[in-house]
Amino acid sequence: MELLRGMRDRLDKYVDINSEICVNMSTMGSAVYDFCCFGIDKEGKLSDDRYMIFYNQLVSPADEIRFVLGSNSSEFRIQLAKLPMSIDKLVFTVSIDGNGTMGQITKHNFQLSQNNVTEMEMELLGTDFNMEKAIISVELYRKDGWRIAAAAKGFNGGLSALLKSFGGEEISSSVSDTNCISASQKQESKTEDELTQKVMGKISLSKDKVNLEKHVVNLSKCIVDLGKKSGVALGSTKARVVVVLDYSGSMSRLYLQGTVQHTINRLVPLGLTFDDNGSIDIYLFQNDFIKLTDLTLSNYENYVRDIILTSGYRMGGTSYAPVLRAIIEGKICQRTGFLGFNTEIKTENAIVNDKETTFILFITDGENCDREETNRIIKKSSDMNVFIQFIGIGNEKFKYLKSLDEMSGRIRDNTGFAKMEDLDKADDKELYTNVLDQFAKWLKGLQ
Repeated sequence: MELLRGMRDRLDKYVDINSEICVNMSTMGSAVYDFCCFGIDKEGKLSDDRYMIFYNQLVSPADEIRFVLGSNSSEFRIQLAKLPMSIDKLVFTVSIDGNGTMGQITKHNFQLSQNNVTEMEMELLGTDFNMEKAIISVELYRKDGWRIAAAAKGFNGGLSALLKSFGGEEISSSVSDTNCISASQKQESKTEDELTQKVMGKISLSKDKVNLEKHVVNLSKCIVDLGKKSGVALGSTKARVVVVLDYSGSMSRLYLQGTVQHTINRLVPLGLTFDDNGSIDIYLFQNDFIKLTDLTLSNYENYVRDIILTSGYRMGGTSYAPVLRAIIEGKICQRTGFLGFNTEIKTENAIVNDKETTFILFITDGENCDREETNRIIKKSSDMNVFIQFIGIGNEKFKYLKSLDEMSGRIRDNTGFAKMEDLDKADDKELYTNVLDQFAKWLKGLQ
């Protein structure tokens, strides 16, 4: 059935309301669009913010509503019979993320289906709107059962304004259950929220918000906790983030099965948090090394497939020194011409410098075969503005990396080591704590 603006009808004439239904919305235009389902009470208010289902909250408390985000499209899978009686209406909206108005869209489509069969649909055009920033598309509401209303009206404001219109508040300006939270806890939560919002503000695309939000929230909490323990304003720290990945033969399984890609996804927020450019320098190493394209929001999703596995770099042994030397000291390349004449010497500058802190995250699954040269480089770097965090993965004992704490001849200890047997099983808290705990302590020693 074709829905027209203002139409109302009983829902059970078209679908079995005791079985799952699907609501699909899509919007065509030059902007990025955010889709949302508000579960509101009889007063028209969002009295339980767990029923605001959007890119930042994909599932309702009892799995009554599930959200699947597409490219300027969305799918809400809904089980009306499971919704609590406190939820009186579901309001489906689309808002512009950024500049533009709904009068500029090509069209907006709404479909309601069950068992992959479309039962109701509506199409709206840009000419149906003017300067509005959002559309209230369709409402499902209780009245002697469940009914549908084709609201099809514009709204003067974006997602935040919609939220406020239903009586809700943005996360950054609220703390739940304030009567039960102490002043210090309120401030800590506010700091976490502010850090989260600051990082999320650097992410423009909705799909990236969905992919990274959870990791950003968990990283922000970890940063606040570690900052509190160390006495360092870790959340205000600026550093160039460098990730060095082991590319020895024993790592092949982790690249092919997705472990490295999953880890890379969780490292993206580090660059967004600490680096002004929001990017991460990436190196692969075996007996030598290669520097790859920087990790950014534009390439992180398939970084292993599109960049690492197509680089032509082959797996080999395990030497730490060449890549550390290039990052800390730079690299001298000698190129000899025909018959040995016209030798050209070229220097590639080091990343480490006095102007900014460099944070190196070095991930390996094996012991190195060049300990003497690695020792020399680490000792030389000990009075530089650089910290090296080694993460040992797998079943290796890592005697050498453990011995770094006892290394003599350093001006200060600028290395850390943490053992993580299985990166896939480690949650965000474990990963981020292992990555940043000793870095925070090193920063404290510089004060």
